[in-house]
Amino acid sequence: MTLFRRSALLFLLAGTVVAGWASPALAHAGGLVATDARSRVVSLSPQVPGLSVTTIEDGAKLRLVNGTSAPVAVPPGGGPATPTVIPAGRTSMWPDTRTSPVGKTVAPGESQTWSLTLDVAGVPITVTGVLEGHKPPLFAPWWAATLALAVAVPVLCRRARRPDLLLAAAALTAMAASIAHVLGSTMEVASAPMLGTFVNAAGINLLAWPLILGGALAAVRGRPAGLLAACAGAALTAVFVLPDVTSFHRAVLPFAGPDTLERVLVLLALSCGAGTAVAGASVLRTLAAAEPTPTGDPA
Repeated sequence: MTLFRRSALLFLLAGTVVAGWASPALAHAGGLVATDARSRVVSLSPQVPGLSVTTIEDGAKLRLVNGTSAPVAVPPGGGPATPTVIPAGRTSMWPDTRTSPVGKTVAPGESQTWSLTLDVAGVPITVTGVLEGHKPPLFAPWWAATLALAVAVPVLCRRARRPDLLLAAAALTAMAASIAHVLGSTMEVASAPMLGTFVNAAGINLLAWPLILGGALAAVRGRPAGLLAACAGAALTAVFVLPDVTSFHRAVLPFAGPDTLERVLVLLALSCGAGTAVAGASVLRTLAAAEPTPTGDPA
């Protein structure tokens, strides 16, 4: 089988895997999404020793620590995940539609108050909080930079003496950005175990990253099959990070780090991954034309 046919077969397999992974790719780590507001608890009235209510994950969820000697009753109306009663000595975390910024519109610089009333041994406790609006970034420069870098990769490959090495470097850049992006998204989740969250957030990248790393190492040694693997892995990385371009349009991102860093990571993973996949097709055709056809294996 010629190199060109092997290329077509692997890319077809990659496309099938991506199609099967379409639904998981639409979710961020822990199911978090980018928004334009943050939610926080302002006060508990009256104060109860041992009782703590805070927002986590930029307000997407509430965390209640019941250090009292009585159960805490939570009023219904916050969604199906809202607990009814939190026993004494227990901690509970849940998404609550009354306090979450998801699906709510809060203008930049403005705020909206929210409240809910808990019951502790027959005593009503009012939890008061606020949704604070933040200004989203200008999305046009981020998209322009992404497209420019994606186009630059195949353009530079045409002028490079060793386009295979350039593609390997671009694929490794996409991989590094993807790993940092997944790690940052995972570290933002406080309501689930880190390892499971990381695995779920990585998704098909658990296949793409080894493909890129192994393929890049093989490409450095001059093996065309290595370039094929690196390009396939880069394509998977680009497809998987595509839903995260919401970071170019939203102000508050589900990422444990500066929002600008998250946007840069998405930009690199998408542009380098896509650019490598596009340029790789041309480079692989060139290598296929130069590859001698084994006796008995028709081109």
